[in-house]
Amino acid sequence: MESFLLNAETEFFFLTGTYLEGFIGLVLGLTLFCLVIQALRFEIKKNNLTIESSNLSEVGDEILAKINLSRSLIEMDQKQEATKLLTEVIKSEGLSKENTAIANSLLEQISNAKS
Repeated sequence: MESFLLNAETEFFFLTGTYLEGFIGLVLGLTLFCLVIQALRFEIKKNNLTIESSNLSEVGDEILAKINLSRSLIEMDQKQEATKLLTEVIKSEGLSKENTAIANSLLEQISNAKS
């Protein structure tokens, strides 16, 4: 234990240039060390990224999400909810030809399954 304290005192002397002996030096050294760690943690928290609403549009396409959800609903035999979603997709503005074809084929699949 004494060698540990001596080593800690020596390191504290090299870091601060002040030589404090015994238990008081250890307590002051640990206090200084804790303050440095707290300052580093504060800087890390300060630099956290914030999510802006403009970044959320890059997450995914709403139309594709509705189409994929309707596929899942069809598999779970919830065809009425899937039909509602696909109808919303078809009525939406700026729908691509590919998405229109996918939505229509899924609607046909639902109507064929009902027959």
